[in-house]
Amino acid sequence: MFMNFGKYRGQIIEEVYAKNPGYFNWMKKNGMTDKEEYLNFIEIIPQQYPERFEWDIEIRDRYVCWKCKNNMKIILMYKPEKEYTYKDVIPIISECSYSKPDSIIPLAKKYGVLLEKRYSKFVNDKYIMHICPNCNMHQGDNFVVEDNHQRTQLLKQCRICFRYGKWITI
Repeated sequence: MFMNFGKYRGQIIEEVYAKNPGYFNWMKKNGMTDKEEYLNFIEIIPQQYPERFEWDIEIRDRYVCWKCKNNMKIILMYKPEKEYTYKDVIPIISECSYSKPDSIIPLAKKYGVLLEKRYSKFVNDKYIMHICPNCNMHQGDNFVVEDNHQRTQLLKQCRICFRYGKWITI
């Protein structure tokens, strides 16, 4: 997608971000969050560069493992800038499906969530996914964060950012 206004008119949004990430903060500060470029920015770029952004996370319990049927904890990531219209109706809508950074594993572990890089037939690739601590079976993001209709319990909600080589709560 291309920028259609301002000094970056005609340039690819990802290239503008690489050159001047502050431009999108300027757009937000100046009330331009309804522009298509800004909406594309908050949809796509954070998933490409998750460690450069702040995230709201939720730690949830009572997700039921598909194999052993035991409860386990999961971690969900949300962009603070984005409105999640159906979050109260469908509680599990998360960013970074299939693209969670390796660096999130220690933070998840701190909250009792087991993540590991494993192979998925569904996407024909390896990615960071939830692992059941009871049976060691992976839980694909298709079911955990994209199409989850389970009633889970919210344990913790906070905002995080990546600083000094690790994720911290802010």
